[in-house]
Amino acid sequence: MNNHNAILSAFEHYKSGNLQKAESVLEEILKKQPDNANALNIIGLINYQTGRYDAAIKYFKKALKFSPANARIYLNIGNVLKDMVQSDQAVLYYQKALQFDPNLFEAYHNLGMVLQDKDQPDEAISCYEKALLINPHLADSFYNLGTIFYERGQFDEAITFYQKAVQINPELVEAYFNLGNSFREKEQFDEAIRCYQQFVRLNPSHADAYYYIGNVFATQNKLSEAIESYRQAIAINPVHADALLNKGFALQVRGNFEEALESYHLSLQINPDSVGVYNNLGNLLINLGQVNEAETCFRRAIQINPEFSIPYSNLLFAINYNSRYDAQHIFAEHLQFAELFEKPLLFYNTSYNNDKTSQRRLRIGYISTDFRKHSVAYFIEPILAANSREHFEVFCYSVVPVEDDVTKRLQKHSEHWRNISGMSDEKAAELIQKDGIDILVDLAGHTANNRILLFARKPAPVQINWIGYPATTGLSTIDYKIVDSYTDPPGMTERFYTEKLIRMPETFLCYLPDSDSPDIGELPALTSGHITFGSFNNFAKVSPEILQLWTNILQSIPDSRLIMKAKSLSDKSTREYVAELFSLKGITAGRIELLSWEPSVKRHLENYNRIDIALDTFPYNGTTTTCEAIWMGVPVITLAGKSHASRVGVSLLSNIGISDLIAETPDKYIEITINLSKDLNKLQSLRKILRNMMECSPLTDSKQFTRNLERCYYNIWEDWCNKH
Repeated sequence: MNNHNAILSAFEHYKSGNLQKAESVLEEILKKQPDNANALNIIGLINYQTGRYDAAIKYFKKALKFSPANARIYLNIGNVLKDMVQSDQAVLYYQKALQFDPNLFEAYHNLGMVLQDKDQPDEAISCYEKALLINPHLADSFYNLGTIFYERGQFDEAITFYQKAVQINPELVEAYFNLGNSFREKEQFDEAIRCYQQFVRLNPSHADAYYYIGNVFATQNKLSEAIESYRQAIAINPVHADALLNKGFALQVRGNFEEALESYHLSLQINPDSVGVYNNLGNLLINLGQVNEAETCFRRAIQINPEFSIPYSNLLFAINYNSRYDAQHIFAEHLQFAELFEKPLLFYNTSYNNDKTSQRRLRIGYISTDFRKHSVAYFIEPILAANSREHFEVFCYSVVPVEDDVTKRLQKHSEHWRNISGMSDEKAAELIQKDGIDILVDLAGHTANNRILLFARKPAPVQINWIGYPATTGLSTIDYKIVDSYTDPPGMTERFYTEKLIRMPETFLCYLPDSDSPDIGELPALTSGHITFGSFNNFAKVSPEILQLWTNILQSIPDSRLIMKAKSLSDKSTREYVAELFSLKGITAGRIELLSWEPSVKRHLENYNRIDIALDTFPYNGTTTTCEAIWMGVPVITLAGKSHASRVGVSLLSNIGISDLIAETPDKYIEITINLSKDLNKLQSLRKILRNMMECSPLTDSKQFTRNLERCYYNIWEDWCNKH
């Protein structure tokens, strides 16, 4: 066999994967003809393929001595150096290859890869584009271009390149995954899921793909689909801590608390320092009424990552439920939050270009996580609807990723609607300044998904906290808090706020009853033969102290019953826990009825037709539940405290005209309740007139309330103008 045929034979062995035979043939050739560049090049490729990089380079360089203008040999040396992460040397050899063969598209593509790894994206893009001009069917070049633009946040361009890559090579698995990521970033969730699903069809054992599918479903509030996707991820990878965490959260939102707890604990076994698990677990424990345990979780999350503000906000919210803490302690914790998280952002405070004319049309911005089916919507919708468009231009900044019917209704009342749910605080602050907002109103405080640190950047000259949170925010950048003289009597609470209090003339709230409210039924005691008490508050508000008062009431009225309704009561273990609490105090299970969450507002309200008297919680009073009860003709007994959270009941009952149901002491709470339960005539009378009393009260007079609020806005704006 002559050398030419031997070379061909060796190359065939090389291509078929018979490297040992190919190498043997080539060595025989080189014994006879040591200057055979082709043989040296192929044996160099064999050494490269088998990981013998130094030997490969030796053979390639020797081949160059006999074929110094061979572009492919330069390309091969560049490839070896690239894999050896000798990037600068690899670049030189690729450039040398292109000097000898400007149409060697592989050299452009591989040079692009090296430059991309060297964080020189513009130069890499140029190389990929040149490679594609020569060979427009290079799927990998399109894929790499997609990756560069994805990392730049240019998702439209990334999508275009990834789609071209899979059009050329439908088996390019990773492109589908990254294409899904790009659509997810653009919130094109259906397209994202389709791409992820194509990816798992090609790679069914990839746990992360199912995990991301679950995340997209969760974002769309398709919780059943999300949970199933997380389960598939966990089946593939049982130690996928993030899938366990997110599965737990989806279960928690859906009300499957026992399963959620199990998922969180499994995630912690894998990653015992997971801030996300401790934070979510804390929120779950609040729902279960275990506020002390929740606090422990939040503090653990803070200990692991002291720079993460969300667990600290959740901690602040949690301690409002906890009767162990007085107003001074709660205030001090809020100041500590500000020291840690607001102080570093104060440099953002800037000058304002707002027109300082005091009586012009003002721009009011409302920021809320609850422009949706949520309690806050009952109190902001009547204000938006009654807003004077002649004098006020309203902007709503929504932090609601999945909008519902309530969101759409609120949008109709807002002149400008901005969804900032996926926007950074910095970008949102820039948007608010660009909108020229004069007065910015926070409706969340430290409740879930808040944007409190957006307010720390002071994007508007005047900032107010209102409605959603029953304590100070702790921030020096929030100037005012809207209250009334019932929640915050002059001289009682001012020292517990960093904000200046604005006391509304009558009530700090305006309630909009549900348009689909059922009719009020007859007094249940007339047919049941016994008094039925009720509390539909979040179970976290049922403190040990109030539980003892309810127990005393039930013991004092032997035939009475208590109906409790809360989302957490859909959980079997929580129901058993509550039943045991009463059982230990001598109240049999037959006297306690526990109802879970009801998605239909009408059916939820119909449950009030089973209650004779509603019992308010303490130290964190009900708000929406108190309004609902009274609207349904059910009188509410409340216990007045010394803080805003424990005096909301005082405000509501006083404004409706039933202040005789306000107790100043625990003993009086029991006395008022027992006396009212004995007076069926009064209960019957209240049932017939309470809805009308509410309709005629300041609490539902949206026009008057909004005029009062707007006067406050003008007053504080004039004050700012005078000072600046």
